[in-house]
Amino acid sequence: MKKKKRKYDEVNYWESMADSMVGLLLCILLITMLLILYLVRIPDEEFVDPDPGDSYEKYDDADDGGGNHTNGVDEEGDAWDGNENEQNENNGGNGGAGGNGGGSGSGESEGQNSFVDPDPGIGEEGSDKAAVLVQVVDGETGRTIKKAGVEFELYGSNSALQVLSTYYPVKTDFKKFETDKTGVFYLPEKLALSTYSLHDLTTITGYDIADNTEFTLEDSYDWVEPYIVTVSLYPSKNTIHMKLVDQDNGDPVTGATFEVVAANDIVTQDGTTRYKEGDVVDTIVLDEKGQGESKELYLGNYLLRQKKIPTYYAKITQDTAVEVKSRSEAKQNETTELTEEKTEVSVLLTDALYDTTYISGAGFSLSTDDGTFVKRYTTDEKGRFTITNLKKNTTYRIRQVSAISDYVMDNEDYSFTVSGEGLIEGEKEKIIQIKNRMIRISVGVRDRLFRGQVSDINVALMDSSGNLIQSWNTTGLEQTIEGLTPGEYQIIFEGNKEQAQKIVVEDKVEIQEFQFELWTTADIGAIAGLLVAAAGLIAFLITIRKRARNKKAEDME
Repeated sequence: MKKKKRKYDEVNYWESMADSMVGLLLCILLITMLLILYLVRIPDEEFVDPDPGDSYEKYDDADDGGGNHTNGVDEEGDAWDGNENEQNENNGGNGGAGGNGGGSGSGESEGQNSFVDPDPGIGEEGSDKAAVLVQVVDGETGRTIKKAGVEFELYGSNSALQVLSTYYPVKTDFKKFETDKTGVFYLPEKLALSTYSLHDLTTITGYDIADNTEFTLEDSYDWVEPYIVTVSLYPSKNTIHMKLVDQDNGDPVTGATFEVVAANDIVTQDGTTRYKEGDVVDTIVLDEKGQGESKELYLGNYLLRQKKIPTYYAKITQDTAVEVKSRSEAKQNETTELTEEKTEVSVLLTDALYDTTYISGAGFSLSTDDGTFVKRYTTDEKGRFTITNLKKNTTYRIRQVSAISDYVMDNEDYSFTVSGEGLIEGEKEKIIQIKNRMIRISVGVRDRLFRGQVSDINVALMDSSGNLIQSWNTTGLEQTIEGLTPGEYQIIFEGNKEQAQKIVVEDKVEIQEFQFELWTTADIGAIAGLLVAAAGLIAFLITIRKRARNKKAEDME
């Protein structure tokens, strides 16, 4: 009995072992099949733009967007080529397009694309669903815009919002889908054959938001060669509005043109250089109101540089910086206002001795270098007049033609040249300072003894012919006389012509000083007092000496 029981136990043991081995083999077989299925259903290549490109040209063959499942978009390889089996560097998941792009879902894996194909059989030949890859490109160049985070919504033919799902590791629903850093994304699951529309939710810097992109799925596509939907974004553009006014009165200035120059390289996010730094991209012609606008320009920084200068005006030598913003950022009808000055020459007439003494009423003439008379000017109360409306490439001469009384006018010619840019010696304005001189003398009377200026002495100034020019009584200060002409004069004190003093007045800017010394009552009184004091002292000394002699005689007796 014991042998039969042992034999029975051995049989049960080996049967249990056999069952375990069969179960293990089945598990290994199942894992192997799942692994093979995973490798087969993931695209082999990544959708990466190998070369962002740097094109410097205009693009007129704008792509209106929409579905496109032909191989390639542009000649430089910026579009994904389904025949090359490109695969995203982040691809993962079983049978999906994992890693490329993302979405906003209701599950725990929101924003990730480790997508799982819910039906491994769909996508084979004869199936009724298609894998879809979405690519964001520049509508002018066709180059991929490698910008992550561009969000879209998907709508069906009945305008209903489409919610797609992933099923691994848990079911996650997505209402929004967004590009990855390569500018593409896969829809999480295959779509039934129908018409759909992608709605752009994100505005990229430098681009307008895309119109709805409609596409129709008519055939089945698998993940290896998905149906490519191209969403075209077009670069934002705007115009430069400008106005030119007179700096002094604010009136419109006509007849000017300005070049629009790129202040730096203007590059859009698809990597295309639209304008290089220093390129003249447009010319603005101002109308009769002094206004003008440029063509539509790509967003960026530009310079306004004056090309044609209005008549009588000086060139604006410094470029004006302008930033072209999108229409949503810029103020409506925003205008860049520039001011321009007329070429101007200011003439200032002052006293040759006193710079702050301005001479009004003097006359000047303006003529061209060939002697053609232009205009006559008169200095105002500030000793100034201003010349405007000057022709370019012309040399002018200013000459004084009259002076006010007592002044000697300047006989020198003053010339200046207006260049073709309306500048004089590189400047918009020139100041010419002219001086007129006046002959001045000062007459002082001092007493001979104390040598100070005396008062109450009558003094007369006469010319060489004996004509009285001026007379005055001294006040203890020197008397200044202006407006004399060079020559000989006489100074007469107290009307005594027999003792007249001759002076010679020269043509000088400086004041010519003449000092005279006279015996005054004070001098005579002082001398008389000194004499009396001296006589008294002498008498005092004589008296003392007599007393001394008398005393000596008495002592001897």
